[in-house]
Amino acid sequence: MIRLRPEFWRKHRRAMYANATTRDRKRNLFELLMLLLFLALSHTLAMVLLEDLTVWEAFWLTMTTMTTVGYGDTSATTPAGQMATVVLMYVFGIFLLAQIAGEFIDFRMDRRDRMRRGLWRWKMDNHIVIINTPDKDGDRYLQILVEQIRRSTSLEEYPILIFSPNYPDGLPSELASLGVVLKHGEPEGRVSLAEVDVEKAAFIVVLTVNASDYRSDSLTLDILDQLKQFNVPGHVIAECVQDENRTRLRAHGANAVLRPVRAYPELMVRAMAAPGTESILEDLFQHQGVHPRRYDVAIPDQNWGALASRLLVNGMGTPLGYLNLDNEIVTNPGVDNPIQGTALFILVNHDRVPSISDVSKVVAAV
Repeated sequence: MIRLRPEFWRKHRRAMYANATTRDRKRNLFELLMLLLFLALSHTLAMVLLEDLTVWEAFWLTMTTMTTVGYGDTSATTPAGQMATVVLMYVFGIFLLAQIAGEFIDFRMDRRDRMRRGLWRWKMDNHIVIINTPDKDGDRYLQILVEQIRRSTSLEEYPILIFSPNYPDGLPSELASLGVVLKHGEPEGRVSLAEVDVEKAAFIVVLTVNASDYRSDSLTLDILDQLKQFNVPGHVIAECVQDENRTRLRAHGANAVLRPVRAYPELMVRAMAAPGTESILEDLFQHQGVHPRRYDVAIPDQNWGALASRLLVNGMGTPLGYLNLDNEIVTNPGVDNPIQGTALFILVNHDRVPSISDVSKVVAAV
């Protein structure tokens, strides 16, 4: 016999109770409104029959009495009509209206609480889904990541939903204030992923729970396998701990696979805003990759475009900028900009590093 862990029951019993509470409140509100409508129609009919009022006059009297406005322009004058008003309106109607108001306030408070705690069924479209939460400094990383997304002009308008088993009492105020919503739950299985509308998402980000544990890749692989069943049209970005698993994650539907570089959330934002550039940036973080180098060489007066072209043609690398005569670093100058300086910054590959003498010769060949 399969035995489920106690935390499983606690987690799912909590979610089922919240759902039942909301359903019960909706049903109670509906039943009370139907009863109120029945009382209003009954009183209106009684005023037509007992007070000889028109339908509109009877309805007007019913509404002003029920809401305790009491204009006094129309009123029940016969004993029978007055008794009907006392029983239907004073005894039942006004009490029922107050009860409906109370139920509605409770429903709104319950709804707001469920939204805050991630138990609400959000219906979203063209949004960003962030699946999982890093176990170390996860709050801080998510906050910086969302702030970076909001600063990106191509991403700032996208709604953001975090799908995580963490935050049972709601997102931290720093995250919630950025307009992020929470779906509390385990992101494993087709039903769970359907609750965050992955088939309508513009971007899906699968974060690694533990950036130092290679077993986290198994969870990522399972989530990607589930996503394949939805024919997700959006861009899927997955973090990967072991480089050996990158090919597997791509084979299971990840459009981009990144290392979990927690100190640089901009890497994830680049993967969304400009797909492909994250690979270039990520290469800078590894030992065997491209990296910028400084070459202390005298730069005679010349145009930046001519110098950059000679450096590229002669295989010196990709020029990034230079140090001018005022000891200021100038990056990505204009092609026609005249320059003079004392050092060059060049992006080179680890296995093709030009010597300072080679760079000096190319620079001097004006």
